[in-house]
Amino acid sequence: MTADHAAVFERFGIPAQESVYPYAPVFQGVVGGRPVAVKRTHDAEAMGRWVRRLRELGVPVVTPVAGPYEIGDATWVAYPWVEGRGYEGTRADVAAAGDLLGRLHAAGTREGLKDFEWPDHDAASVQEDVDGLAPYTDRFEQLLRDFMTTTLPAVRDADLPVAEVSMDFKAANLVYSGDGPVLVDPDNGERAPRLLDLALAALLFHNDLEGEPARLFTEQEWAVFRDAYLARVELTERERAVWPTALLYMMLEWGVWTAINGEWQVGRHARFLADLLSTDLGRFTL
Repeated sequence: MTADHAAVFERFGIPAQESVYPYAPVFQGVVGGRPVAVKRTHDAEAMGRWVRRLRELGVPVVTPVAGPYEIGDATWVAYPWVEGRGYEGTRADVAAAGDLLGRLHAAGTREGLKDFEWPDHDAASVQEDVDGLAPYTDRFEQLLRDFMTTTLPAVRDADLPVAEVSMDFKAANLVYSGDGPVLVDPDNGERAPRLLDLALAALLFHNDLEGEPARLFTEQEWAVFRDAYLARVELTERERAVWPTALLYMMLEWGVWTAINGEWQVGRHARFLADLLSTDLGRFTL
């Protein structure tokens, strides 16, 4: 990885190094006398406007201190390095995370981030998913085959409220400082139905952690997260009605992809993925 990113190190003036994050290239250094994390982004100008607006509203999220720079086939930016600790799974940590997601969604939207793109699966791509899941479960086979005619239109055509959302809101992307969690990886942000972002957090908040818990939220943890979120966001009646289908949508799209591409050979991740594929979505009530 070091040789592959020589141009990144040179552009930002940081030492050659291995990534500090196992799932994507993230590098640590000092830029302009300030400790930073250097990473890839997308839609950089709009992303910068979004996170700066969140900051102006008092939402704790990193904002660029250098870049964006086009390097190779990617866009790179430097964010402040946030000192703090990782998620520990306590009730307070769960509540603080739910509150932060609520604050992000309550900020609403301005035209800027790219719009969420609805999928268009053909029979071959559906079969790839069915085959990819086959070693682990056949629970979702018919649901995957029916996705384009049932689950997708039920969510896509529901005219759900949109916001500029994270679409990757999980514990591994939060650093807990003395004032609570800071979102340190906003770079998957899109303008999308906020209900899908909430559903994604319900299913994958504990994904990619290096430690415990190696599972989804318990019912009790979800209730804490949900209640903190709902203290900031008033969901519409339509959102509440569509919620079970939105959960299924995110399971069939993001959950299945995560399971197929997950690290089943690593014990902690295998336990999380097994819980993901076996969970009763009724656990996540509103």
